[in-house]
Amino acid sequence: MLPDTIRIGEAKASRLLLVRAIETEDRDAVLLTADDRRYASHAAQSELHGRPGTRNGAARFLSRRADIALERLEGRFPSLNKYVTDIRWPVWLSLGIPLGALLLGLSTDAFAGKRLNIVAFPLLGLISWNLVVFAVLPVQWLAKAVRPKKEAKGWLGNLIRRITQPRSDRLAGQPTLERGLVRFAGDWADASGEVTDARLHRTLHLGAALFALGVIAAMLIRARYMAEYEAGWSGTWAGAEREIATLLRVVLGPASLLTGLPLPTAEQLLQLRGGGQNAGNWLLLWAVTGTLFVILPRLLLALLSGLRAEFLRRSLAIRQDFYFRGLLRDALGEPGKARVVAYGVDLTGERRQRLERMLRAVLGEKVSPSFDVPVAYGSEDEWLSDNAGALAESDYLILLFSLSSTPEAENHGAFASAMRERLAGGPASLIVLLEERALRARLQASASTDRRIAERVQAWNAVLAGAGVEPTLVSLDGAGEDEAARALECGLLRTPAAVR
Repeated sequence: MLPDTIRIGEAKASRLLLVRAIETEDRDAVLLTADDRRYASHAAQSELHGRPGTRNGAARFLSRRADIALERLEGRFPSLNKYVTDIRWPVWLSLGIPLGALLLGLSTDAFAGKRLNIVAFPLLGLISWNLVVFAVLPVQWLAKAVRPKKEAKGWLGNLIRRITQPRSDRLAGQPTLERGLVRFAGDWADASGEVTDARLHRTLHLGAALFALGVIAAMLIRARYMAEYEAGWSGTWAGAEREIATLLRVVLGPASLLTGLPLPTAEQLLQLRGGGQNAGNWLLLWAVTGTLFVILPRLLLALLSGLRAEFLRRSLAIRQDFYFRGLLRDALGEPGKARVVAYGVDLTGERRQRLERMLRAVLGEKVSPSFDVPVAYGSEDEWLSDNAGALAESDYLILLFSLSSTPEAENHGAFASAMRERLAGGPASLIVLLEERALRARLQASASTDRRIAERVQAWNAVLAGAGVEPTLVSLDGAGEDEAARALECGLLRTPAAVR
């Protein structure tokens, strides 16, 4: 069985997804011709000297094939290479945010007075904010662990992705290529979401550490160049010297233990109110406290996020889909299995043979279609109970509905939803087809036929959207089988249920 997921480096993944997006949107093989595609597959397989049946073999084959295909595309559209580079995480963000935070921290000196206020010191607020962040982080990690990965994107990460995403319309100048680039941008946002978030967290943690370092540095620079720098306190806290002493023991206690500098008693604080003393010891206490509570934890978190980003960068997970499986199946030369489950549709004789020929045309000559006994209306639960263990054995599970039936969420929608849930996480794809023959025959080519069919398709789309699938319209009667197969192929390539 083909691997359901491949892991590949970031640069190779971006090129692989770009070629997939362009080939998928280039249905008429204008940008990348059929000869180009065959050449890329044969050349990649020949260079690797092996069958891409293993996970690593599949990744190497798909990556090399994408490189060869992209070489041809870049010869015709030189801006593609720049587009692939620009869409990745920009280095200037990794440097710009921490450097900006450091400068902002240094600038706090401009807001400081001529005396160090020991109970309104900027670091007190900074430490409080960071302690809140440290308390929230475990909650976020837990929430991310229980949420689906596709929903584990913060608003800031999405904003960064939008800011750094290059304009496809400026780079394409060709409608098909433009659609491919738009599709690639969405695919890349999904595939690189985790590594982007890890880089963002690394950069923000580093920025927070450098901001605190800037505040401390500004404080020390100010003390160094002032003739006399005193520490004291004043304000509305008069009479609360005992409470202030307790607060300072909590906040500055660890720094006092490390430096051996004593902390003031309530009586000493009373003497300091409105007055002052040399700020040297206070500066040292606050500098050590800021290092302990902000700089070191933030640097540690930045290191962990950086290591995670590096791990993810080297091994992005790309889920196999209809496109990838088709390429691998052609390269492997192994037949695929397509299982057709008709619900309330009489699928016999010529219609069954026509669907079989169309599936072979779309999924490859080596695919092996099988047809279940049609499921009667209302018996879907019994069918699911009898077939639950065998659904994932096929590469393609094809659910066929009749467009002439009135779509019902409790029957048709629930049946499609149950199939999708049972296939979730596995390599098999769910393909939902709507057969239009019976409805067209009933309408008898009246003037309103197309409109009524469009309305019925819309109703089916609404019902099946609740199941998370998008159906493809198919005709199993009449002439134009090649055109019908081509329309089926286009529909399947663009169907989320089939692409998965």
